[in-house]
Amino acid sequence: MSSSELNAVEHVYLMAGNLGLPGAPILNLALFYNPDDGTVSGEALITQSIAPPNGRVVIRPVSGPVHGLGLGGATRVFSLMGEYVVSVPPPAIGSYLAKFEATFVTDNNWSGHGSFSYGNQKVDNVPIKKRG
Repeated sequence: MSSSELNAVEHVYLMAGNLGLPGAPILNLALFYNPDDGTVSGEALITQSIAPPNGRVVIRPVSGPVHGLGLGGATRVFSLMGEYVVSVPPPAIGSYLAKFEATFVTDNNWSGHGSFSYGNQKVDNVPIKKRG
């Protein structure tokens, strides 16, 4: 691979949620953005200050399309989908796959707003920005 091909993909770390609200779920994303084919892919981590094991949800892999926008400061919209394993607490035995979905509208610096859902939880109209 040439160095120009390696530079085409951007590694993006994002955080979404109501950071100042105690107990609110926070979505952390580690994504690769490929502007040539208009996709993002990577992994998601949702953390929340609740009793274990429900305070940490890891979703691998997540992926979805990125579309360009021209609406004021909003320059892109992207969505993500993925699945994660949920273990059933005792006395039941087993586990099942739960769905994760997210949609965000951002500017060129990946700052904006959107929503995400996982299992039966839906988190609407939360800010998203680059982490770090």
